[in-house]
This record gives sequence, structure tokens and C-alpha cells, in this order.
Amino acid sequence: MAQRFDGRTALITGGAGGIGAAVARRLASDGANVAIADLSQEAGEKIVAEIAQAGGKAAAYKLDVTSPDDVNRVLQAVETQQGLVTMVVTCAGIIRTFPFLELPFDAWNTTFAVNLTGTFLIFQAVARRMIEAGKSGSLVGLSSISARGGRPDSADYAASKAGVISIVRSAALALAKNQINVNAVCPGIVETEMTRGLHEQRAKVMGITPEESYARILATIPLGRAQTANDVADVVTFLLSKEANYITGQALNADGGMEFD
Repeated sequence: MAQRFDGRTALITGGAGGIGAAVARRLASDGANVAIADLSQEAGEKIVAEIAQAGGKAAAYKLDVTSPDDVNRVLQAVETQQGLVTMVVTCAGIIRTFPFLELPFDAWNTTFAVNLTGTFLIFQAVARRMIEAGKSGSLVGLSSISARGGRPDSADYAASKAGVISIVRSAALALAKNQINVNAVCPGIVETEMTRGLHEQRAKVMGITPEESYARILATIPLGRAQTANDVADVVTFLLSKEANYITGQALNADGGMEFD
């Protein structure tokens, strides 16, 4: 029985991280040939091994999403080894805690380079290749509910994720005539190593334990629980599927009811 992504190649940036790995596993289980691109190729290879053991197809690549040359190098390698990329999910991202008045300029620049510029470079490079090949496809950018409002202890992260939504909207309009759909997912509180690290940083600033910091944010979720990386993967997979082929330029909150804008 054919799977819905049979014969298609998907590129996942940050594919060795919590959300990226969940997306990679899900797409592989649905028949996609998955390219896991991450700063740590070793971590990516571990996900590849898991996918292979489950009967899926995947390969790992070392990628710095802030480098146009590196992006093009990896895309060429993926195309040669796995086929033309027609599905993309940009999961590469960083977040740190700095009070607004103490946010260093270099931290601001690094956050934007990874979270926003990285998304732009990937979208642009992949779209160019799809258009040259005359192929349609889907691009999904990982944003955040942080993009929906102010974040006094992570202004750089919130601004970069708001930028992702803006890039998604611009790309959706630019690429619609080529039948390339572009959307964003805005997760809430996801159970990942990055989230745990964030609450360790916040706890130090607030003079409480990481567990107390985490409990406070959980109390704000209407559905009463943190989401898993698989919850995010469910939404991403839908936006990549044919069931979503009339959806473009949207930023979908998948956050347990925390935000409504």
C-alpha cells in the first residue's frame, strides 16, 4: 500500500534536535526519503540509524544554515544522493535567556542568523531548484507562539520567530504561481532539551528551581499539558501533505490554546 510521501525527498534542518528528529521520523514512516541536516552530523547519523531500523530511508548531512555556500553544497549532495528536495521543514533554531537591557549584540545577531536568515536561505535555495526542475512542493518554517507577543527575557528569539512568519508570507506570495506552498507552525511549550535548558537559564535569573519555572509556564496552557515533539510533527506533516494543498501563507498555532492570534 502506497504511503503518502513515497518518492519524495524531504530536507529537515535541525533534524537531529527534538522537533526536527520527530518530524524526520514521521516523514520517513510515511515513505519520504529524508535528509537530516544539522550542525552535528554525528547526532544526525543516530536519527538515521533509528529510521533505518524502522524500515525508512534517510541520510545525514552537516549543515550551517547561516552559510549560503554550505546550504547550496548540502542541497547539491542531497539531490545527487536522494533526489530533488520538494519538502522542507526548517527546525534549526536557538534560544537563550537575557533580560532586555542585558541582551548582547552578538547574541542578537547569532539568533537572527540561525532562526531567520537560515530559514530564508533554505527556502530560497530549495525553491530555486524546484522551479528550475518544474516541480511543485511545500515549505514549512518553524516559528513559535513567542512570535505572537513580547518576550522581555528573549527579545531576540521572539523577534526572529516573528520574522519567520513574515518570510513565510512573502515566500508564499512569491512562489504561489509555481505551486509551492509555504506555511509556518507556531508551537507552544514543547518537551525538548532546548526547553529544559531555557528553564534552567530562567530559573537562575528568577531565583527559583528549573522545575518551578517549568511548572509556572505549564499552568498557562489551557489543555493542561506540554506538547510533545510528535504533536508538532503531526501538524507539520499535515501542512506538507496533499490534504493541505490549498493552504499557503499561514502561521498555525499548535500550542494547546495559549494564543489565538
